[in-house]
Amino acid sequence: MKNIINYYAAIVLPFIGIILLLLNGFGGWFFLILFLIYFLVYRPLMSGYRLVALGVIKKSQIWRNWIPGWNFRHFTLLWFNKP
Repeated sequence: MKNIINYYAAIVLPFIGIILLLLNGFGGWFFLILFLIYFLVYRPLMSGYRLVALGVIKKSQIWRNWIPGWNFRHFTLLWFNKP
């Protein structure tokens, strides 16, 4: 996932889908569960795969993305593609 456009799409489109489900009546616990899965599982995993593709970390180090605040060290690389 070296392309920044693909990364934005992989991050934003599922979140938009969750918001659309909320607006169409799938609220309450269903929304909360999907929201937590997105932010606690999916988002760190996608950030980890991007860092692996850019050669910043090894694939065996993806687990570090679940440490709170660890991704802030690579914020500009993840979001703006600048080292």
